[in-house]
Amino acid sequence: MLRVSVLNEEGTTQIASILARHLRMGDVILLEGEMGTGKSVFTRALARNLGIDEPIPSPTFTILLLHKGPEFMLAHLDLYRLANEDEFYEMGLEEQVPPEDGIAVIEWPSNCPDAMPSKRIMIEIDRVPGNEQGRTFSLSFSETERETAARDDLLKSGLTVA
Repeated sequence: MLRVSVLNEEGTTQIASILARHLRMGDVILLEGEMGTGKSVFTRALARNLGIDEPIPSPTFTILLLHKGPEFMLAHLDLYRLANEDEFYEMGLEEQVPPEDGIAVIEWPSNCPDAMPSKRIMIEIDRVPGNEQGRTFSLSFSETERETAARDDLLKSGLTVA
C-alpha cells in the first residue's frame, strides 16, 4: 500500500495525473472516503488526464455517468444511494465493472463490497488533521508491478510516499 499526503486540491489533481499514466483498458478504481474528501475532484482530474474535456459532475443521483475520451470510455459510478449488492445487480451496473471499453471509477464501493472485482486499484481518501484542505491517499493495487511503477512516478514528482 502507498500512502501519500497532499496539502490541497492541487495535490489531489497531481495524484490523479500520475495515476492516469498507469491505467489500462478494463481497470476499476474504487474510491472510498467521507463526504467532501475529494472523490469527485479526483475523478474530474483523472478524466482530464485521460483527454475527457466535458464536465464531470458527481453521479450521486444518477448512479452512473459515462464519458467518452479519445482512448477510453470512463464509467463513473456513485454507489452512495445503494443499500446493497442486490440493487447494484438490479440496475445492471455489473456490465460496467470492469468496463469493456474503458475504465470505471466507483465512489462508495463499500456499499456493495461483494459486487466489486478483485482486480482493482483501491484508493482511500482521508482528511489530514489540522489542515482543512489536506488529504491522505492510501493506494493499493492488485498488481505489485503497477504499484511499484506508480510509487516511482509519485516519488519522481516530489510527493512523499510512505
